This record gives sequence, structure tokens and C-alpha cells, in this order.
Amino acid sequence: MTKHTDLPPDLAREHRIDVAEISWIASKRAAAMRARDADWLAARYVPGAPVIGTTPPVTRIADASRDAVRIWEWFELLQGRIRWSARIEAVELAGDRATCRTIERVSYRVLRGRRVHLTLETTIGLRRDADRWRITSEFAVEVSGRRDRSA
Repeated sequence: MTKHTDLPPDLAREHRIDVAEISWIASKRAAAMRARDADWLAARYVPGAPVIGTTPPVTRIADASRDAVRIWEWFELLQGRIRWSARIEAVELAGDRATCRTIERVSYRVLRGRRVHLTLETTIGLRRDADRWRITSEFAVEVSGRRDRSA
């Protein structure tokens, strides 16, 4: 007898749906950064979620009532267009918990400053609450960065 590793059809379908939803959240997160949508960003995190990284604000505990204002204040420091893309590297599911690893390319200009270009490896932790995935943690590490020499 061989060990069968495929999921039953109903669980495989649910797994695909969860992976698609989590991938959408990571992609939408990048789109929200480009659109400066502080409300969407703040609402997607569970209260108390640790956020550690290189972009707004560098380290914080998520709190939707305060974070929308804090994120918007960060957006106001930027001049012109924000470029932000996310490539999904992996989504791993464990019941009502998941992780999503992305490579993110980020570019923005601080007011009266130079354009900053970053490549980030980001790990997003998620939890399903009432059939909705929400971010429980975020950890971003800069893997390469350069500052444009043109002002």
C-alpha cells in the first residue's frame, strides 16, 4: 500500500480558494500602497499585530483606529508616485493560520529628497476570522536597495 498525499477533492478545492484569497490580499496590499489607501491597509490587520520592516512606520503594533492616521501621515511625506509590486513566492496553510512570502519592489520619493528603490522579502502571517483572512504579523527585510543619484 502506498502513502496517498493528495488532498480529498473538497479539501483541495478549499485549499485552492484559500491560497487564491491570501495571494489576492498580498497583491491588494501592494495596490493599496500605490493608491495610498491607508484605511484598507489598517483594516486588514488584527489589533495588536506586530509589524516589523523598512516602510511605514518601521516597527509598530497594528491598531486600525490609529494606524490609518499614521499610515496617511507617512504617505503625506512622499512626493509623486509610489511604485509597489509584490510577487508571491509561497503560501503555506495550516488550518486557520497561513503564511505568505513575497518579494516586493518598492520605489518612492521622500519630499524634497531622492527616490528610494528597495527590494524586500516580506513574510505575512494570517489568520482566518469568520471566513475572512486578516494579517496577524508582518516582517520585511531589505534584500537590496539603492538610492537614485538624481534629485
